[in-house]
Amino acid sequence: MSEIHKVISNVDKMKEVGVNFAEVGNAFGDAIRKQPEKALAIGGVLVGLYILKNKKIKFKYKDIEFETE
Repeated sequence: MSEIHKVISNVDKMKEVGVNFAEVGNAFGDAIRKQPEKALAIGGVLVGLYILKNKKIKFKYKDIEFETE
């Protein structure tokens, strides 16, 4: 019985994520139609941040060291 509850709760979460994703997609599409350069630049930055959110970055430039987790 607990397996059924897990599956049903996951389906509800997936539906909610799908609806939210559709709304964001529509808003992003409108932004691209109105100001394509700005929208694509902002979208690229957001995708880059999403990709790097779980990465550890470390670099050194001259006397400056930068490290994130």
